[in-house]
Amino acid sequence: MHPYETDADEMLRFLLDFCAVSTVNGSKHGENDGAQFLYDSLKNMEYFKEHPDCLFLQPVEDDPLGRCNLAAFLKAPHPTKKTILLSGHIDTVDTEACGSLKNLAFHPAEYTAALLETDLKEDLRRELQSGEYLAGRGTADMKSGLAAQWSVMKYYAANREKLKVNLLWIPVIDEENNANGIHQAVRYFSSLQREGYELLCCIDSEPTITPDSKECGRIYLGSIGMVTPFVLAVGKESHVGEYYEGISAALMAFHLGIAVENNPAFTETFKGKDYPPICCLRTMDFRKSYSVTVPNRFAMYFNYLFVKKRPGEILNLISSLSRTSSEKAFAQMGKTSMAAKVIPFEELCAEYEKKTGKNAEESLREFMLRCPREMDIQDCCLNFVNELCGILHKEGPAFIIGFLPPYCPSRVNQRESAAELKIEAIVRKLIDSRKKDHIQIELSEVYEGISDLSELGFQGDSRDISLLQKNLVGLNAGTPYHFEEMQKLDIPVVNIGPIGKDAHKLGERLYLPYFKEMLPKLLLDFIEEMQA
Repeated sequence: MHPYETDADEMLRFLLDFCAVSTVNGSKHGENDGAQFLYDSLKNMEYFKEHPDCLFLQPVEDDPLGRCNLAAFLKAPHPTKKTILLSGHIDTVDTEACGSLKNLAFHPAEYTAALLETDLKEDLRRELQSGEYLAGRGTADMKSGLAAQWSVMKYYAANREKLKVNLLWIPVIDEENNANGIHQAVRYFSSLQREGYELLCCIDSEPTITPDSKECGRIYLGSIGMVTPFVLAVGKESHVGEYYEGISAALMAFHLGIAVENNPAFTETFKGKDYPPICCLRTMDFRKSYSVTVPNRFAMYFNYLFVKKRPGEILNLISSLSRTSSEKAFAQMGKTSMAAKVIPFEELCAEYEKKTGKNAEESLREFMLRCPREMDIQDCCLNFVNELCGILHKEGPAFIIGFLPPYCPSRVNQRESAAELKIEAIVRKLIDSRKKDHIQIELSEVYEGISDLSELGFQGDSRDISLLQKNLVGLNAGTPYHFEEMQKLDIPVVNIGPIGKDAHKLGERLYLPYFKEMLPKLLLDFIEEMQA
């Protein structure tokens, strides 16, 4: 739609160099090395040499690894408070899925060649042999998206006369785990709003992720939410030789797991599209060694991707299924008169505080300091729930229910505000403008992977906030969730990213023609239309 001079080969070289910086989430220096790489890529641009205060590494408060986001504020030549945000995540998942080639995965050209020497599925082999795909960790998720945003920043830094609004680029850490980076960015965005900045929208550039066709480009108007419901089944210990004198927490949990997994009551349909089902991510008991004792506590947690469902609806579903599942477990044991009590986490905390006089949240923080550093926050939080059950001498049958970190709100374009309507109209214009060149780009309502766009507004109400604050164990154990701040922030979002396949897997790969020829132009066209 507009004439640009971006250097596709330079952008690809940038991507290869960026991929060579290992930014595996949680590694000692990796994500900071990535932030430093991006900082170094901008610091010699004339604008940032003249305005060094507009380029900085942003420490993430209370981050256990001392990680930093990058912030690059490119201001329009005529002073304005209107600002467009660009963002994406620096971190990647690890390379264990790459097997014996894992050390090559950060070097896409070598990794692609090495993959072709192995036994591959035919579609993957065909795509890599075509020369149109580049494999490697981060090629799709999501260093290519950041490379395209970098090219946009470079273009406008050299052509500031074309800017009518400010551009603020915020690549963040920790998207693949607990979202500490975007939480820090949210605080920064809120401070800008208090200074009078008008944050027009945020553009993310995550790769395509969809069970539909992956052969075309996609632009997303929103981002799916994610919540992690947990259940801790409480039974009654007995020797296995006296099985029926006890109550197996494992049996209770197994019945519940079958009832919850892939249950259509959770599956959402939004604007004619079905979204993914709920699934169990982990089961665990709390015994440290072998024992011929019927387990009295057994826990599991689930991944649930939601679009419109409210936290209360989700917890009520878990509660209802807990009751019916326990009935089936007891019927199997011949104890049809027995019923399980369902206890929300907030009730467990209230009972703990009444008995001990201690504050449950403070006790959780102390408990987490005692957890091994390598322990996942989810396991740590579940062990805390188990400890409360021990302190309170909880005996079953009962289910303790609640949520675990991380929590990502859903972010949907509701077509209610002028900004939302404008974004939709621009996206449709971008898509239509490519049809004459037979370039297929689809509009999708909701990005189906987790993205940091979730954190740029909270579309629930005070009841949702209250329920989450009381029932999400460890809500503020990492970077705190400031729901009220997120509600006020309310930044419209869009995702314009590359065509990628098999993110996180051995065959993670990027479709090069779309990345080089289409993506930066889409980003530039969107910005031009947004600032018009």
